Amino acid sequence: MKRLLRILLVPCVILVLMGADNQEARFQSLGGKIMCTCSCTQMLLKCNHVGCPNSDRMIRELRANVQSTSNDQEVLDWFRKTWGVTAVVEPSTHGFELFAWILPPLGLGLGLLLVIFVIRSWKLRTAPIAPADLNLDQQLESLRARAHRETEI
Repeated sequence: MKRLLRILLVPCVILVLMGADNQEARFQSLGGKIMCTCSCTQMLLKCNHVGCPNSDRMIRELRANVQSTSNDQEVLDWFRKTWGVTAVVEPSTHGFELFAWILPPLGLGLGLLLVIFVIRSWKLRTAPIAPADLNLDQQLESLRARAHRETEI
């Protein structure tokens, strides 16, 4: 009987400990995506601002949200709504914040197209006409021939 109890109890304890570790991992992960709003420009869990008016409260709220909510996006949305959009470092993928994801690759693509267009226009540019190919006045042509003979170039 004791052996059967141990066999059933050990997996239960392991599952409980794994769940606790998972909550702590989520807490650490989400704490790295949220910035402290005390203007110290540090991540929430790394805020070392002495006498910080916000970090203790935000950490308590983060821990409560992690325990009550299973979806990380809901926790981040709650922080955006409660503490402002700038509290969450990573922008959301909907609404106006979607531009933060779209504009950098779009700008890079447009810049590459501009560079390709400029280089192509340089390559397709016609070469300037050499002075020998111009139809010069007869007097100028005779002077040129005389200079050529005298200098032997």
